Amino acid sequence: MTNNRRKQINELAETIRAEAGLITPLTLEQLQNFVYELGGTLEYSELDEDTDAIIVRNNNNNFNIRLNNLNNVSEERKKFTLCHELGHLFLHMNYLDEDAWNDSDNYEDTAYARNGYSEEEYDAHEFAAALLMPKEEYKDIVKNNTENGICNIYQVSIYFGVSLEAATNRGKWLGILKW
Repeated sequence: MTNNRRKQINELAETIRAEAGLITPLTLEQLQNFVYELGGTLEYSELDEDTDAIIVRNNNNNFNIRLNNLNNVSEERKKFTLCHELGHLFLHMNYLDEDAWNDSDNYEDTAYARNGYSEEEYDAHEFAAALLMPKEEYKDIVKNNTENGICNIYQVSIYFGVSLEAATNRGKWLGILKW
């Protein structure tokens, strides 16, 4: 992903957060309500074992996000997965362009799985991270939780309500934490 693409995705996520009134830390309930406000539906259903979720655009101009109920995952993981699917909605399904959305055919994403990523999957990952952990807020929280050059990433993850892995990866991709 280019730096320009990353910047575009982060700006879009921050705009959506602001317009929707989403505040940190985003809760699963807050995200579910956001899906409903957008006209979508959300369900837990059996998907392939290695598939966390999938988003589908229906014939009636709305969308459905299906989260895998077979996977025993944390609330933090569910939130990231839901934000990832919202990334597909905003970045790849033309949801923000009413004419394009109404004129487009049904869409089914490439099934958010933990292996085998496409460019769309990387985009959706970036969107999820940006929606859950806005760049400037993330920088401030890292700064506030760093002492003697060592960041307490656990406290950062707690603040944003995300996994240690998500908090660490966000910092690495933003160039704040070392690879």
